[in-house]
Amino acid sequence: MKWKGAASLVLLAFSLLLALPAQQAGLVVGWYNGEWRSGIPGPPNWYANANSFVRVYDEFQVPDGGWTVVGVFSDNGFAEPRTIVNASWEIRRGMAPGNGGEIVDSSVAPLRQGPDPSVTPKRYPAAEIPLHFRIQVDNLHVQLPPGHYWLSVTPVSEDKFHISPTLGANAVGLDRTGLGMALVDRPDGPRFAILESTGRSGQAGMAQHCAQGVIIAK
Repeated sequence: MKWKGAASLVLLAFSLLLALPAQQAGLVVGWYNGEWRSGIPGPPNWYANANSFVRVYDEFQVPDGGWTVVGVFSDNGFAEPRTIVNASWEIRRGMAPGNGGEIVDSSVAPLRQGPDPSVTPKRYPAAEIPLHFRIQVDNLHVQLPPGHYWLSVTPVSEDKFHISPTLGANAVGLDRTGLGMALVDRPDGPRFAILESTGRSGQAGMAQHCAQGVIIAK
């Protein structure tokens, strides 16, 4: 009975954590690729400087009417807690395998502030997985006309973080084409490769998409 009670509290905390971005007045999650899926190795996702990084980009669609993006986030994992205070994020368009397209907007910015700006408790209660957390950048004002874009949100650190792979559970704002295309870029190559071609397989397959999202003004 004690275990069941503890599990219920963990699930409640998890639900509240997922809802946090949408609870801010006048803001909603416009797109979220979905929650972490166990059994799939997480691809590297970190940024030390302009010459040392691995970035994962996930495709999303902005519908008719366009969006004002006010925040971006990604879910990541690491074997031990780390203090992360900044994230490097990019929104691009016109990407394709081997082609980085063009940057719409980007910056290295402080994370969403809270009791612990390195963002937070375990999101998934399982002893066999690393610490999972969300990094989120707020106070943006990026105008996106309708169309297809790609998002990358990476922890700024020389430690090797891994972004959380997803199969789309509890995704928000996906179009009819589903999870879209994910690409990975690193300065030593391959440049802008299809994510699935660069990783390793686990019990539930190989990473094709990752847990990233945007917060928009209503």
